Amino acid sequence: MPGTSRHHWGTDIDLNSVEHAYFESPKGRKVFAWLAANAGDFGFYQTYPPKGNDRPQGHEEEPWHWSYCPLAKEYLKQYVQKVTCDRLRGFKGSETASQLDVIANYVLMISPDCLNHEEQ
Repeated sequence: MPGTSRHHWGTDIDLNSVEHAYFESPKGRKVFAWLAANAGDFGFYQTYPPKGNDRPQGHEEEPWHWSYCPLAKEYLKQYVQKVTCDRLRGFKGSETASQLDVIANYVLMISPDCLNHEEQ
């Protein structure tokens, strides 16, 4: 939905493939394992990990979507201060922003690692 993508902030990137099949392949599993073990050392975290108790709503898991959290955390802070669902308008389907509560259920429903990241 326009106005809700973290990619627009310039802090989030898609790596290697946007297909789950890649991350299920031997090479994709190896790449993902390295990212999961090491990316945090550089400030990057998987934005949308599997859903669970800490993240019950929002986007399905995206193993390719990674966020540079030191900067993204500041953008997110500003976003929630300045953007409300009623400001997401002017495009077909914008009326669903409030119905879906896209800010709470999608923009903020990210990895706890991204929400709690503190610069080292």
